[in-house]
Amino acid sequence: MNIAAPESPVLSATELHSAAIVVDGSTVIELSDAHLDRIRRGGVTAVNHTVTTPYADTATALREVNRCRRWIDKHPDDVLLALTVADIERAKAEGKEAVIFGPQDTEMIGVDLDLLGTFYDLGVRILQLTYQRQNLLGAGCGEETDAGLTHKGRAFVEAMDELGILVDVSHCGERTGLDAMEASAKPVVVTHSFCDAMSPHIRAKSDGYLRSLGEQGGVMGITTLSGFLYYPDAPSRRPDLTRFVEHVSRVVEVAGVDHVAIATDYDETWTEQMRIAQLRSIAQSKSKEQQNLLGDFGWTERRAIGMDDASDFPNFTEALLAGGFSPEDVTKILGGNWLRVYGEVWKPA
Repeated sequence: MNIAAPESPVLSATELHSAAIVVDGSTVIELSDAHLDRIRRGGVTAVNHTVTTPYADTATALREVNRCRRWIDKHPDDVLLALTVADIERAKAEGKEAVIFGPQDTEMIGVDLDLLGTFYDLGVRILQLTYQRQNLLGAGCGEETDAGLTHKGRAFVEAMDELGILVDVSHCGERTGLDAMEASAKPVVVTHSFCDAMSPHIRAKSDGYLRSLGEQGGVMGITTLSGFLYYPDAPSRRPDLTRFVEHVSRVVEVAGVDHVAIATDYDETWTEQMRIAQLRSIAQSKSKEQQNLLGDFGWTERRAIGMDDASDFPNFTEALLAGGFSPEDVTKILGGNWLRVYGEVWKPA
C-alpha cells in the first residue's frame, strides 16, 4: 500500500518571517535601546554593521571598534558579537541580535597585513576593499579610471581568505571588483547594491558583473534607499517594496536565487542636519566621487515606502511572497544566502 508523504504545512507570511534567520547585509546601527527595539520588532537576527567610519585613520577605527565591543558587552541579554555562523544561529535560538563587524574601507589598515590580523582578532569578519575612491588596494566606483586590483590588493585578498574575512566589493569600481573575484579562492560579496540595468548609477552592478558574482558563489544584497531604487523614467517617484522585488528578480534572472539577499544600507546615526551639510559639500565639489549619490529625495522620503526602519522587516517577507517567490526562496533571500556564504568563508568556532 502506498502512503502519501505528509505535506509540509503552509506558513503565513508572519510565521515564515518568525521562523527564518533574517539578516540585514549592510547597515550602520545606533548603539541604543531604540535600535534594539526596532530590531526586536522587525524580527531581525543579524546585522552587518559598518563598525568603522569610512576613511578613518587607524586610531579612530580602533576606538570605534572598541566602543561597539563595550556596548555589546553591556547588553549580554540582547546582543552578541558574531564571529561564526554558529553565533548567528545561537542568536536566533536565544532571541538576541548578532552583530557582524563589517567596515566599508581598508584605509585604516593600508597594506599592513599585521594590522589586518589585528582587526580580525577584534571581530572583523567582512571587509570592503575600497570606499568610493582609490586606495592602495584598488579603485572605488567614484574614480574616473579603474585600473583594477593592485599587486598589494591581490596579496591583501589572499590574506583575507587565509584569515577567514569575507571580501566585500560593494563600493569598488567594476574592474577592481572583478579582479577581487578572480584573486579570491572563496566567494566574494556585494553586501549592498542594486541593478544597473534597472537603475543606472555608479554604485549599481551590471548584469555581466552579477553573472561573474554568481559563478564565483557570491551574494548581492539589495538596498532599499530611494535614490538607488529610482525609476529612470520618473526619478522623483519614491520607490516601494515592489521596486525592491523587481531588483531582486533581476538578480535571480541573471545570477540565480542563491545569489541575492537583503541589505537596507540604512545609517541609523544619520541626521537631517548631516544630510544638509553633505549636500552643501557636494554642491561645491566637481569630483565624481562626491556627486549626489542619493538623488533629490527629501529626508522623509529617503527610504523606500514600506521600509522606514528595521522594525518594518516583516514587510520584506510579504513583498517577496506577493512577488511570486516560494517560501523556500524567501527564506534564502531573508538570510539563508548570507549564512551560506558566511559559512564558506568564516572559520568555524
